[in-house]
Amino acid sequence: MTTNKNNEKELKSFFNKEYHNLKAYVHSKIENDVDRDAEDIIQDVALKIFSRKEVVPINNVAGFVYHSIKNRIIDSMRKKRLS
Repeated sequence: MTTNKNNEKELKSFFNKEYHNLKAYVHSKIENDVDRDAEDIIQDVALKIFSRKEVVPINNVAGFVYHSIKNRIIDSMRKKRLS
């Protein structure tokens, strides 16, 4: 359980410090698409990360979060293309 608490602590700290940078990253990837909001994507990713039941330690929090956000952007683009 300690690993889960450490993950949560590191993730909260990362999101608090890097929220503006995460938002800029999302805007840079979806600048042509007004329908998607950067904050919504970040919050979706944060919700999924914090609700994980896995107790696997996250060694590179920044890489994990940015990779998760990139995957979420790709998923949302695929959904729009299929619609």
